Amino acid sequence: MSFPSVTASLSGKPVRASRLNPALLTSYLGEMPVAPAVLPRLQSLLLSDSFQTGEVLELVRIDPGLAARLIHAASSAACVRGEPVRSLDEALFRLGAHEAYRLTATVAMSQFLNTPLQVYGVDPRTFWRQSVACALAMVDLAPAAQLDDRVAYTIGLLHAMGMVFIDHHLRVTSGPLTQVHGHRSIDQQEAELTGMNQAEVAAFILRSWNVSEEVVEPIECQFNPARAQNHRAMTLLLGEARALANDIVFALPTPGSGAPTTTGNPWIDEIVAHIRQIETW
Repeated sequence: MSFPSVTASLSGKPVRASRLNPALLTSYLGEMPVAPAVLPRLQSLLLSDSFQTGEVLELVRIDPGLAARLIHAASSAACVRGEPVRSLDEALFRLGAHEAYRLTATVAMSQFLNTPLQVYGVDPRTFWRQSVACALAMVDLAPAAQLDDRVAYTIGLLHAMGMVFIDHHLRVTSGPLTQVHGHRSIDQQEAELTGMNQAEVAAFILRSWNVSEEVVEPIECQFNPARAQNHRAMTLLLGEARALANDIVFALPTPGSGAPTTTGNPWIDEIVAHIRQIETW
């Protein structure tokens, strides 16, 4: 999927939105649901060699909705073979740190990424699918590049999160919005309208959460991989995964259309099936 070009319009005339700045982004961040805010701490716990289930339990319980969905997701996951999971600690014990992180990250971000992006003309299902498809593509590509697939999953899942903040900013500062098509890239248009592109916005948010630079830098440099100083291989991998995610999302059926037809590409078909399973959580 390619996101369309966008601009803000007031009374039919293009306008420049007020400039994004750290104070505004911090204010918008305070309006987010609780679950995404616990993700950075979960990442450090669940990716740690000294994984302690008790610490994870206390953190996840901050958001009861997250805990309930994690239990349901663990019950549905193939790795537990459909056996019922009755408690959060049972879910985490059965899954183990590696799979627990993927499930927790996906569930924690689901509400945030199931967001209609009115400025971009992107519906919430498509935005969610694009994010998950990129994350799953990153996981499959990472081992061949000798990169950590857990970090890769996080990067893929969060790579477009800056769009949520730009969309919100333009809607609250620019009045009625009109979608237009042009030849400039999305990141250029975002910067012209707000002073920041989605990658820069995402990097600011992630650093405010104290997310590690191995996650932040590839997201921040996704439109210009040459800028990546320490994690260029992961940055290049993100570019490849973003392109592949377009094909994956295109292969997914629209709601109510029944089972998808196979694409003839077993790799894409497997990820499509995985995303459809996630959507049942």
